Amino acid sequence: MKKQLILQLLFFFVVSSGVAQENSMLWKITGNGLKQESYLFGTVHMLCPDDFEIKQKCLDALDKSQEVVFEVDLSNPDNAQKLRAYSAPDTAFIKTFSDREVQKMDSVLTAEDLSIKLLDYVSPVAVVSLFTMKGFNCTDPTKMKSYEMELSAIATAKGKVIGELETIDMQFALLKDIITPKLFMESVYQLNKYPALTAKMVAAYKTENLGALTALIQDPTWMTDEQKEKLLNERNENWTAIIPKMIKDQSCFIAVGAGHLAGDKGLITLLRKIGYTVTAVE
Repeated sequence: MKKQLILQLLFFFVVSSGVAQENSMLWKITGNGLKQESYLFGTVHMLCPDDFEIKQKCLDALDKSQEVVFEVDLSNPDNAQKLRAYSAPDTAFIKTFSDREVQKMDSVLTAEDLSIKLLDYVSPVAVVSLFTMKGFNCTDPTKMKSYEMELSAIATAKGKVIGELETIDMQFALLKDIITPKLFMESVYQLNKYPALTAKMVAAYKTENLGALTALIQDPTWMTDEQKEKLLNERNENWTAIIPKMIKDQSCFIAVGAGHLAGDKGLITLLRKIGYTVTAVE
């Protein structure tokens, strides 16, 4: 289960270009012939227990909705089984590095209480996800809380239908494509920068400052234009074709990474372009 959560965390560290005009993590979708209002909620996937909070307005929106939709349904046992297979080590990956590069990376990782030998046990995707997770500096990382898992549990208890925007196969294939040996090595060498950046992003998220959150994580240091296109823009376009079908005849609570909300190619703008009214919920 922890592997499921840390893989999802990776998608928090992506953002569309541009800054939202309004600041909120919860947005109401109306108009364009909808019979009922639906909701769009931005998550950070995981937080330390002391920082984690599901605000009452989100619980109210979920309660009004008939279906709760995530990027991927992590409560689905089939997804858990696939994830175990996808998390298996890639024996060829480590061989792409020279002995000197391996030794240098291991020296950096050892200073962070980690080891390059992690690649002997899990996939490069899982290792990079662990790097991201470590940046939160939780007192006990095993107790980190997931918005997706918590919201899914609440939805299930209320008898809500659980939906997903894409498959675990699509997500892992994308991550495997993105996490090249070059990116892996760069991630290792930037490990010491993760905590400071993460602390700022968590602060922006907790205050629902979508503009500040966007500005923090759009830095080219963390994402190239190619990565932005694959991780954000293409997926947002795909979801914009799927969401109208989901919300046509029922109310949905759609929870995705907060990086997908803002910008001229973000979900808020794309949904508005096809005729919906998307407004911040204060």
